[in-house]
Order: sequence, then structure tokens, then C-alpha cells
Amino acid sequence: MQIRHRTPTIFNLSMVDVLCCALGCVILLWLLNLREAKERAARAGEANDKLKITQEALDQTYSLLLGSIADSDALAQRQKTTAAERDRLRRDLAAGRAELAALNTQLAALRIQLGDSEDRLIKLTKEQRELAKEKAAVSARAADLELLLRDKDTQARKSSRRAENLAEQLQDEEARAKKLQREIDAYRSKLTDAETRVQNLETITADQKKDLSDATRNLGALQREKQSLADQASRALAAVENRFEGIALAGRRVVFLVDMSGSMELVDEKTAAPNKWLGVRETLSKVMRSLTDLSKFQVILFSDKVSYPLGNDGRWIDYDPKTSADQALKTLSQTKPTGPTDMYSAFEAAFRLRDLGLDTIYVLSDGLPNIGPGLTPEQENNLKETERSELLARHIRNLLRRNWNREIAGRPRVRINTIGFFYESPDVGAFLWALARENDGSFVGMSKP
Repeated sequence: MQIRHRTPTIFNLSMVDVLCCALGCVILLWLLNLREAKERAARAGEANDKLKITQEALDQTYSLLLGSIADSDALAQRQKTTAAERDRLRRDLAAGRAELAALNTQLAALRIQLGDSEDRLIKLTKEQRELAKEKAAVSARAADLELLLRDKDTQARKSSRRAENLAEQLQDEEARAKKLQREIDAYRSKLTDAETRVQNLETITADQKKDLSDATRNLGALQREKQSLADQASRALAAVENRFEGIALAGRRVVFLVDMSGSMELVDEKTAAPNKWLGVRETLSKVMRSLTDLSKFQVILFSDKVSYPLGNDGRWIDYDPKTSADQALKTLSQTKPTGPTDMYSAFEAAFRLRDLGLDTIYVLSDGLPNIGPGLTPEQENNLKETERSELLARHIRNLLRRNWNREIAGRPRVRINTIGFFYESPDVGAFLWALARENDGSFVGMSKP
């Protein structure tokens, strides 16, 4: 059965004809009203001209009336006639004026109507153009649909021929399928035997995989043990190669007290030392890597106050040999030394960890304390800086001996090792040496670069 397609339409030709007729009627009415308005305007103009002529005649009559006042009888008669004519002319004038006013009103209304008609005409003209465009588009669409319909018919004929070919191929395939079914039945018995053999092989493979898995786990354990031994060997080698002369690098729970006062970037008050703070940071990292038994640590920076750059304030940080030293080096590189030196607050913060197993302190500094408890108000105001530093240093040593690092039954004293950087005064070296010697530690002085 042939399928017929009907062209979809939005507007048909009959609707377009009706709209065109309506537009023509509107234009015709507009033209008639315009013609009538022009005629009324012409009549109003004629009445106005007639009024002017009558007024001129009245004026002439009045002049003659004044000139003929001697002839009273004729003048009276003429006056009556003139008065009657004047009254008639006035009535005509009034009627003409009324008619003119009415014509003006009608003319204004016609002008308004003309404007509306022009607007409607413009709108209808625009709609007519749009309808013409839509008609052209619909016509083009209809032509495209007709072409598409012809293409579909062509495709339908091709599909019909293809279906016939496929039917023939299907018959051939059915014959081949029957032949293959017979071959499949012949191979099924062979497949059953092959499956049995495969199951046996899978059982053997599973046993081998289990053995391989056990061997892999053992190999992983051996590799981890090997890595652990390698790390221990590396740390032991670092301890041998990187040790500081005179300092036995040891400690399991260690606090690093790092001086970050303004002098850590100076040789003296007038000479800068751009590599001094870098040397302090690298020494800290080197010592930390060399402590083979290190398990927990804390880094405390001190100047006029103490801070914990790695966080975990007042508590231990677990040591990771792969990351902790690099993290400390990177964090201290972002810190700028500034301020005076308050060692009292630094040692006070460090010995809060004694009850948590603190066994070793490393002090990295370049000077004597110059602020902190230990002076009377008179001493703070009257003594020189060197004298104040000497008193503050003696106060810290006494506190370590009597309080912070005093002997406690069943608990060893905390070992304090000191590292001095580019010190210019013998008093500085003497203080750091005495601090280490009095607290079972060692002192080493770093030379200038």
C-alpha cells in the first residue's frame, strides 16, 4: 500500500485572499472618507468667500447710507431694506460660521480617522508582507517535503528489494545453520572432555597461585626488613660521618632549643652574616638526621618569647626519618631572626617535657641571655649589657642545678649539649661550655664560614 503524505500548512491561500480583500476594503473606505472631507472643506471655503463678499457689500451700503442721509424717505426705505438685508446676511453669516465650525470639527475627526487608517494600513501592509513571507516559506517547505517524500519512496523501494535479498540470504543461512548444528553436536563430546581437562588444570593452577602468594608475602616481609636494616645502617653511618667533635650524638626524646634573636644574622652590631642563620638551620637538620635512636622530638625557637614552629605546642612530635628533618629545615627557612635573647623562657618550656621522658636538649645559640627573670629593677636600669648578661647566665645555670635539672630518684638528669655559632666574645663560649659541662653534655663552637 502506497503511503501518501499531506503537506503541513499554517496558512492556506484562501486565508491570504480573505486578508487581502479586507485590506482593500479598508483602503477604499479610507479613500472615500478622504474625498468627502476634501469636498466639505471646499464648501466651507466657498461659504467663507461669500461671507467676505457680503460684508463688503454691507460696508458699501453703509457708506451710501451715510452719503444719502438728506433724502430721508428714500434713505429710510433704503435703510429698512438694507437692515433687512443686513439681518439676513448676519443670519447667513452665523449659519455659515456654524457650518464652518461643524466642517472644521468633521475635518479634525477625519484627520484623526485618517491617521488611524494610515496606521492600520501600515500595520496591514506589514502583516501582508509577513504573510507573503510565510506563504513563500510554506511553499518552500512544501517543495522540500515533496522532495523528501520522493526520496522516502525511493528508499522504500530500495528497502523492499533489500528485504527480498535478505530473505534469500536468510534461507541460505538457515541451511548453513542446520549444517553447523550437526557439526556442533559432533564437537560437544570433544568439548566435554576438554572442560574436564581444564578443570584439572585450574586445580593445579590454584595450588600454584597459593604457593606464589605465600612466596610473595614472604618476599615483601623480607624487603621491609631489608629496608628497615638499610635505614638503621644509614642512620648509623650518618651518626659516624656527621657527628660533631666532642659531642656524642644521642637521645631518644630530644628538644632542640634554637636561638632566633636578631644577632643570628649578624657577626657584630655593624656586620651582617648572611649565611649564619642558614648554617643554624642546616646544623639542626644534620644533628636530627644523625640521632639513630630518636623517636620523639620538639623544636622550640626563642628570642624575646618562645614559639613552636612545627606545632603540637608543649607536646612531643613523632620523629619520621624520611620527613621530619626536611620539614624542620623548610619551616625554619621561612622564619626571620629578630629580637633579644631570653634563655630563661626557652629552658622553662623545654623542661616542661621532663615528666614526659625528656632525656636530651640541644642548644643552638650565638650569645648570652640579655633579657628575662634574674635581675632586680636597679640592676636592669644601672648595669651595662655585658654585666646584665653575666648575671642572667649565672641565674639560668643555678636554676638548672637547683630546679629544672635537679637530681630525681630513679630518673637520670637531662643531658644538655650546646653548639655555638661564630661567637666573638670569650664569655659566650665560656657560658655555653659551662652550661654543657654542668649538665652532662658537650660543647662545640662552629667557626666562621
